[in-house]
Amino acid sequence: DHDDRGVTLVELLVVMVLLSIVLTITMSAFQASSRVFNATNDDATGLAEARKVSERMGRDIRNARGIDVGATSSRLVVWIDANSDYRRQASESITWELEPNGDGEHFDVIRREGTTEQIIEARSLVSQIAFTYDVPAPETTLVQAEVTYDAFVGVGAQERTLYFVQRLRNADDVT
Repeated sequence: DHDDRGVTLVELLVVMVLLSIVLTITMSAFQASSRVFNATNDDATGLAEARKVSERMGRDIRNARGIDVGATSSRLVVWIDANSDYRRQASESITWELEPNGDGEHFDVIRREGTTEQIIEARSLVSQIAFTYDVPAPETTLVQAEVTYDAFVGVGAQERTLYFVQRLRNADDVT
């Protein structure tokens, strides 16, 4: 009886080749979808961090009574008159600047209130911040910020730039 012979070597090799082809295609599809997911997730993380920085910085600029003369193209110093006495006090200044994070390409975005401890608003994504002012401090009433960040965390892929312009709502002639 020929039905009891089992599987021939040729049949076994054909099955193994077909299985390896199916597994290769499945693994390739899984790896591609994993790369797309990671890139999308990292892009969303980068955008969320840049948005958080721009929203917090924008709020500080809107609430500021003035821009300090210590403000530069890479450092923003605003005066928020917290106690409404129209006098600048060291505790009422807020400084935004970058601090190297150690990889030589990216920076942490630092926010410091007065002389208190610094707060890291974003970690290791930003490669540059540039501030421009409508007129030199202390008469500044409009601040434009350009935040360049790496959308892919730790990969060093395509950079993105976020622009925003904020007007000081509480700007005053009082110095």
